Amino acid sequence: MRSAPPKLRSDLTVSQQQAAGTTRYVVKDSRSGKFFRFGELEQFIADQLDGETPLEVVRQRAEARFDASLPADALAVFVKKLTKSGLLEGQDDAADSANSHRRMRGSLLYLRFRLLDPDRLFNRLVHRVRFCFTPQFLVLSAALIVFATGLTLFGWSDIRADLSRLYRLSSIPLFLLVSLGLAAAHEFAHGLTCKRFGGEVHDLGFLLIYFTPSFYTNVSDAWLFPEKAKRLWVGFAGPYFELFLWALATLAWRVTDVDTRINYAALLVMTLSGIKTLFNLNPFIKLDGYYLLSDYLELPNLRKRSFRYVGGLVKRLVGASQRIVTDPSPRERWVYLAYGLAGSVTSLSILGYVVVTAGGYLIETHQSWALLVFAGLTGTKSRRKLRKLFGGAARPNDPEDDGDDGADDVDTPSPPENGTNPAAAQAATGPSSPPPPAARRPGWSPRVKWTVLAVTAALVAAFVPVQLRIGGPVSVLPEQNADVRAPVDGIVDDILVDEGDPVRAGDVIARLSNAATLAQLHQTEASIEDTRAQLKKAEKGPAPEEVTLNEVAVARVDDRFRSAEENAARFARLFETGAATRQELQAAQDQLAAARHDRDDARGRLAMLYARVRPEDLESARAKLAALEHQQRFLAGEVRLLTVVSPADGIVATPSRQLREMRGQLVTQGALIAKVYDFSTVRAQLIVSEKEIADVRAGQPVALRVRAYPDIAFRGTVTAVAIEGTPQSGLQTTVSGTSSGSSSSTSTSVSSSAGSPRTFVVTTRIDNRDLLLKPGMTGQGKIYAGERRIIGLITRRLARTFKVEFWSWW
Repeated sequence: MRSAPPKLRSDLTVSQQQAAGTTRYVVKDSRSGKFFRFGELEQFIADQLDGETPLEVVRQRAEARFDASLPADALAVFVKKLTKSGLLEGQDDAADSANSHRRMRGSLLYLRFRLLDPDRLFNRLVHRVRFCFTPQFLVLSAALIVFATGLTLFGWSDIRADLSRLYRLSSIPLFLLVSLGLAAAHEFAHGLTCKRFGGEVHDLGFLLIYFTPSFYTNVSDAWLFPEKAKRLWVGFAGPYFELFLWALATLAWRVTDVDTRINYAALLVMTLSGIKTLFNLNPFIKLDGYYLLSDYLELPNLRKRSFRYVGGLVKRLVGASQRIVTDPSPRERWVYLAYGLAGSVTSLSILGYVVVTAGGYLIETHQSWALLVFAGLTGTKSRRKLRKLFGGAARPNDPEDDGDDGADDVDTPSPPENGTNPAAAQAATGPSSPPPPAARRPGWSPRVKWTVLAVTAALVAAFVPVQLRIGGPVSVLPEQNADVRAPVDGIVDDILVDEGDPVRAGDVIARLSNAATLAQLHQTEASIEDTRAQLKKAEKGPAPEEVTLNEVAVARVDDRFRSAEENAARFARLFETGAATRQELQAAQDQLAAARHDRDDARGRLAMLYARVRPEDLESARAKLAALEHQQRFLAGEVRLLTVVSPADGIVATPSRQLREMRGQLVTQGALIAKVYDFSTVRAQLIVSEKEIADVRAGQPVALRVRAYPDIAFRGTVTAVAIEGTPQSGLQTTVSGTSSGSSSSTSTSVSSSAGSPRTFVVTTRIDNRDLLLKPGMTGQGKIYAGERRIIGLITRRLARTFKVEFWSWW
């Protein structure tokens, strides 16, 4: 049966870029966080991998497209590299994804703690600091940096004299606070610049590099920017913004009085930011200066490639063979040679200075233990330097290597035409065949026979691998132990399951009743209807016809009032001239008073009509309705919770008698109703001795037999190894799955527990589709810890035979 053609994953992000007159492509794997750089030929081949086109057709298309020969073996090697890199469909990348999302990574000299995903935070901040990305800010900040540089050069003597104020213990807390603040501002500048140019930032954390605390921000999305200037600005944003803060601190230090706190804080910021910037821009340390140089030269993995190139030259100088997979261009040769030599000399010089200075101090002060630790760390560091210098592969957690985690660099799979020759690779691998045994001759002496036997046994012990098995008692636990609890108070009306019934998540387990809640819900719903009716009536207001009628009446009485007022005024003038009598004047004034009364009455009725609907009354009614609706939703939710459902798939493990007794009982919120165990996959906990735990790793195969089924071997894998050992007397407590780690146990003195044997819990996952294994079953298990040579097993057993206390005698 022929396998299906390979298919490139559809969720990869591809960015086309121009560099040195050539087109290249940067591919982002969002699952693992890795980046890959392809040329035109590689990208063309990758685009042809659609899961339907055979490789032979892809090869023919590539030859026709680029007018060059493409061997089938080279194409197969390239596809194999794509498969190994996880860029093809149908691959399980869970391990890479889990590794890329681990909280803590690195080594003792380079430790990274992932804190949070700052993408959403940067999305909100980038708009608020948009002024920082304008030409005006660039000119202003650059002028300020130049001015501060001049102040530093001309006032260097004052700065040196003022630095003595920092040499006191009380400065340490403020020193750490300011250092972390500057580091946070530095990393925020990187992240916000990347967001400004359209990238994503999903990793911000805490960093310990050579025991120096700092922060880091993963801005690897800058590799996707087609413009080289944007990539450089992302790398330069952190140091530039820190230089800006340094300039502000320098100016504040110069203009403030020396006795003020602002002057002291400015001096501290100026000193720390200046030192950090010089350290950060060092191109021989894997920090911003190195990445800026690498981006500017457009040579990813510059450090690793330079060391490999220089190491290859050294090997060829001493006559050692060196297989070259890729041939760098003349420009790359000069860059690799210059950077490799400078970086090696710089790093080894610094390491030598530290060794001479610190080692001499420890020897003079007779710090033997500290000297041993220092020698170990120095030896490890020196070995890494020499390995990288001579082209060896660097350790994954080396802070000075580019390929540690795939988050900060771009891996470059070799193109098909530079693929490894299968024949050469096959010839270069594999141990040499041992010489044929000598022919047996009669009359050999017993000494010769025993010598041959001993040599044979030694060869077998030295070369024959045997599986290392680590055993221990085992106890079976369910994969998931889900407790079905009452979400609200109520009386159990009915239990709908029985012991042993299979259930799925969401299936109804029991029904509760709560008359008080139901009554409150009905009362609330009635109040909602009443309030809605009142609010509707209030919002509707008076009828338009009624308003119009009253407005017409007001207009009519207003006209009557004005006529009566004019009439009264006329009779008043006539009375003064004697043309009208007092009775006529009084009659006119009475008509005016009556008209005024009618006008005020009509206006009052219209005002009362308008005042029938007041805004504050409407708001009060709406607020009351909203409160009632909120209460109604809450009570409705409480009623829905009276139906108790299973939180997970599994089998009901509560005894039938206990389930029957639950009916009619009053249960409070959180009370246990039933237990649901997931038996399709079970956990088995093995108890491994402290002497054997060093060889146990997650992912190793496991076989176990329980007392109920001694003729069946159940198989699984190791999923977790306990990080803390427990006294052997606490074996049963640990196996049963309960935790006994109290504060009193952690405070046990070392002197009383150092000699007692301890054990570690190893958790495994066992397939139990037949539901044979039940929680609580016990037996014996074996962990297959990999093949070892027989001599290795013998020395391992001998090393664990003698007590470790003998080691303290010398």
